[in-house]
Amino acid sequence: MNELEKLICEFAAQNVGQQEKPNNSGFINPAFEKQMTLVGFNPGESWCCLFAELCWSHAFGRLQPAGVAKVSALFSESCLKTWSNAKTSKDFKIGMTPKAGAVALFQHGTGWTGHAAIVTSYDPKADKDNFLTIEGNTNAAGGREGIEVARKKRPLTFAKKPNALNLLGFIYPC
Repeated sequence: MNELEKLICEFAAQNVGQQEKPNNSGFINPAFEKQMTLVGFNPGESWCCLFAELCWSHAFGRLQPAGVAKVSALFSESCLKTWSNAKTSKDFKIGMTPKAGAVALFQHGTGWTGHAAIVTSYDPKADKDNFLTIEGNTNAAGGREGIEVARKKRPLTFAKKPNALNLLGFIYPC
């Protein structure tokens, strides 16, 4: 893991447990709410992809300040728009292998909604079928609607299910 990937994962881990107020109306911790607002959070909107942007912005800001604008241009509050941006990006690469610091993007069924997560680890020798994440706007069941930043174990499968989170792929920070 390089320094950028390490900083992304460390920042995500520092925010595990951050919780939202009811109905995505803001966050219990005012400092966290301020950070989320700086990356585009608006009350009432989903925030999983914006949490991923916050993690990347923090790391790029510390190590590659010129890259913060590229991160901002990549991300959207929409996971599917972020994935679309990544597929045409000249600054970031996409792939199908989870790597620490990458953003995993999911689509709910075949619809317009999705979910985002920061990959914290993947060890194909120990468990080739799953990867570990830290995610915003999640819940104990691991769905795309939730109340907090939490650690999750996600299956590494690209099988498409009509009423589930379907993994699209990964965006790598370098």
